[in-house]
Amino acid sequence: MAVYQTYVNAMNDKIRKAININNPFVFKHISNLKVDERSSELSALQHIMSEPEEIATMSGQKLPLKMSVDYISFSAHTDYQQTSEFIRALKPPHVILVHGEQNEMARLKAALIREYEDNDQVHIEVHNPRNTEAVTLNFRGEKLAKVMGSLADRKCAQGQRVSGILVKKNFNYHILNPSDLSTYTELAMSTVKQTQAIPFTGPYSLLVCHLRNLTGDVEELDGTEKKTLKVFKNITLIHEVGMVVLEWAANPLNDMYADAVTTVVLEVQSNPKAQKVCYKVTKITDGAIMDMDVFQARLEVMLHDMFGEECVDFSDGKLISVTVDGQTVHVSLETRSVYPEDDATDDDSLREMVELAVQRLYDALNPVI
Repeated sequence: MAVYQTYVNAMNDKIRKAININNPFVFKHISNLKVDERSSELSALQHIMSEPEEIATMSGQKLPLKMSVDYISFSAHTDYQQTSEFIRALKPPHVILVHGEQNEMARLKAALIREYEDNDQVHIEVHNPRNTEAVTLNFRGEKLAKVMGSLADRKCAQGQRVSGILVKKNFNYHILNPSDLSTYTELAMSTVKQTQAIPFTGPYSLLVCHLRNLTGDVEELDGTEKKTLKVFKNITLIHEVGMVVLEWAANPLNDMYADAVTTVVLEVQSNPKAQKVCYKVTKITDGAIMDMDVFQARLEVMLHDMFGEECVDFSDGKLISVTVDGQTVHVSLETRSVYPEDDATDDDSLREMVELAVQRLYDALNPVI
């Protein structure tokens, strides 16, 4: 009562007005009730609840117990049946038992655990903390990201990897293609253009020859003031007086391609053995010009053996399509270049495999002399 007598200002207006006359919590004719020892834990009642064969009287005499005792639980809110039905309907991952006698809460916890211990589909953890004991729960919410822009133009299959930039704004997540950033956000994408000048005084045709030995993806660009090559579709090589200049958009893949092209240029420039004439001819050993129909027929047999007939399409006379696991690459018979149908894909394993096979077949049919 000392708390109520002291902090009366935290109570309602009626109590605060009454305090001006007298403190309503100072009792003159009411005293605290003494604890009834007959209802303590070690009382005769608790002993009888254990149903002994005999009990001891006040005088110490042993008397046989000729009565049945039933314990009826009274719950002010809910009993076990109602509580278990409520939990059974919700199936929460955690149940915290509070506001009850310690032993009764332990019995309720044990009963709930027994009810779900053989159920593999329901996993419920039951807590019965003591007063002032903290219970720590971990909650993991789902985060959904919406695919927008050009990434959403094509329907994705289950398990397919989507590559883009994750943008978070006001607890909303969007996955965008870098080129769509300025359209759907206030952000702008910047591209770093790399330029590398390498001294080169050798013949330009010799450099082209060695680059074609490196990869079949070498294209000579027309309509330019200086001799220009496009290597790996992303590396531009410009031949100038006493040097070659490499230009590319910086990213991990293009940087790797640029390193490979740089290595070839330095090798041709510095290695005396590389100064030997390197001619790629389109003649076979008997002097006849290679028949492209023969090349196509042998390429068809090779691709059928590698991927199966159902994965290779020769319906187009100029292009060959190879489809594996939902990914399609096209092979140009004229330039022998291999490129994916979807430029946004990050998996180049199929393209690289087909490109290597096409180049090796072409080299086998066109020996260097």
